[in-house]
Amino acid sequence: MLETAEVRRQLTHRLAELKKAQAQRRASADAARTAFDAILEREIAPTMRQFAQALKAEGFAFSVQTPAGAARLVSDRSSDNAIDVFLEVGGAQPAVIVRSAYSRGRRQLEDERTLAQGEAIGRIDGERVLAVLLDVIEPFVER
Repeated sequence: MLETAEVRRQLTHRLAELKKAQAQRRASADAARTAFDAILEREIAPTMRQFAQALKAEGFAFSVQTPAGAARLVSDRSSDNAIDVFLEVGGAQPAVIVRSAYSRGRRQLEDERTLAQGEAIGRIDGERVLAVLLDVIEPFVER
């Protein structure tokens, strides 16, 4: 049987480790939010607007919405068909997620991809955003 003092010592040590890790996660999430807000305004939203204009030129009506802390490319035909780019801070590392949601008949389908994680969030550029948009656009333009 273990000594009570040993159990408490190990518990105290583990609690201190968890508290330190939580503080690091909070700091990492704050840094990611700051980086994402800058990238959202400078790279993501403008690239999505250009993409929407190009889609309209090809006969596909899409609009860009920028709710707080995200960008959304939404079909003008159905608001259920959309591509969202947002920051997720709930995981082990903050990540920029691209979620596409579209309907086929009565079924609602979704796909999620990670655009960048951790420190790479601050290095997202327009080319990377365009590449992921080109990857996820297929179900939206199928006729």
